[in-house]
Amino acid sequence: MSATPQRITEERVGYGDGVLAKLFGDRYTQYRELWNKACKRETITEFPLYLQFEFTPFCNLSCVSCIHGIEELKSSYTAVDLSMDYEKIILEAERFGCPSISFHNNNEPLLVRDLEDKIGFAKRHGFIDLILTTNATLLSEERADRLLESGLTKINFSIDAYSEEAYRLTRRKGDFRQVLANIEGFLELKKKRGYELPITRVTFLINRNNYAETGQFRAFWKDRVDLVEFQNFQALDGYTEALCPPGYERYEGFECTYPWQQVVVRSNGDVLPCCSFYGADIVLGNIAQNSIYELWHGEKIKALRESLSHKSYAHASCRRCARTFYKKSE
Repeated sequence: MSATPQRITEERVGYGDGVLAKLFGDRYTQYRELWNKACKRETITEFPLYLQFEFTPFCNLSCVSCIHGIEELKSSYTAVDLSMDYEKIILEAERFGCPSISFHNNNEPLLVRDLEDKIGFAKRHGFIDLILTTNATLLSEERADRLLESGLTKINFSIDAYSEEAYRLTRRKGDFRQVLANIEGFLELKKKRGYELPITRVTFLINRNNYAETGQFRAFWKDRVDLVEFQNFQALDGYTEALCPPGYERYEGFECTYPWQQVVVRSNGDVLPCCSFYGADIVLGNIAQNSIYELWHGEKIKALRESLSHKSYAHASCRRCARTFYKKSE
């Protein structure tokens, strides 16, 4: 099976999986082995290996490559209530030994005021890999302190720019200098308090506005954080193709593996098979009527896996998603 060329991660030696394997031992190693098998569609675990939560559908930025930057898409995506029963899901996941959880999807998680309490609850109920991705605009010193205390194992800062100008063009409504100050403050506080975790990562989604800055971005961050990650351009079908950087072409070899790895739970309790924006149209069920276990073994996700295995893309949303990936021309 061909790999999807979406992420290029540059890692400091000794970080990433190595740190967590050292801290959590065989359980973490076994989890990653299962994850790799799921990535190859070689196994369907009893319960998802990874739960992804979207406690709010909102974001405080309006990035050009995101649904929140396109009013037509934003208005439909955010029209959901906030009725998810989070603790019910965590307690079910604990019974099956689910190892990994994230507290973000197509949103800004720091808009959730009790986020750190939710992280702590998951930590106390057996999760060993607790992940957060944030745009860092709301990462005050007080929030940094609470996040460091919460039990997070990984935190990802989405920046997408080296210069203030590229940031302004790409991540609208954000304050570039404040974001840098917030991240630097977090890193300094982590060092001062002697925390080994969370592992820190900065991400850079390549597009026409920022593609020339990848080298400068790498040089600036490589000795400040544990991981520097570049993500290849992905379009929103019919909306953002013009943002494709020079020298990139549509990637025809995409093969989805998400329904073998994870589910996403939205703020209204809808359970989705993937984290893509298009996944909001593929609702497996709702946590108010179904358990995660039932939906993971249900007919809808079985049919989806079958379709994806044969690249038939029976669902229209899958067909749209599959044609939105790009890679650098060879």
